Amino acid sequence: MSQPIMTYRKLVMPGDENPAKRLFGGRLMQWADEAAALYAMCQMRTKSVVTLKISEILFKNPAQSGDILEFWTKNKKIGKTSLTVECIVTRKKIGLPMSTPKAPETETEGYLGDPAGIILSCEFVFVALDESGKPTKHGLTA
Repeated sequence: MSQPIMTYRKLVMPGDENPAKRLFGGRLMQWADEAAALYAMCQMRTKSVVTLKISEILFKNPAQSGDILEFWTKNKKIGKTSLTVECIVTRKKIGLPMSTPKAPETETEGYLGDPAGIILSCEFVFVALDESGKPTKHGLTA
């Protein structure tokens, strides 16, 4: 439907880790929800969106303190009041300049030739709300 764009970056800090010295899954999901919501707000041209559903969450590889994570988002499905956003989280290759991010290659399950580079994949469904909190048409077309 569309090419993924990098919506968000986060640095994993020691306070984000579990006792196994890996990034907490819940923290990663919070960040993914924020990234996908930012994308949905821009696409639907409103700040009044809510998360309706999160699809199957696949934690493909661990992340650790010091990793820079990139959150890639794209339209998956457009409804009358909803938008399904695919979110893929990758580990940034430090050797690449900040000005030239490269989208994940999801068909090959790798990222820049590194299968360990994809950290998470999932889909979010967001609904646009009117002033009274009811679902409203957002104006996007498929």
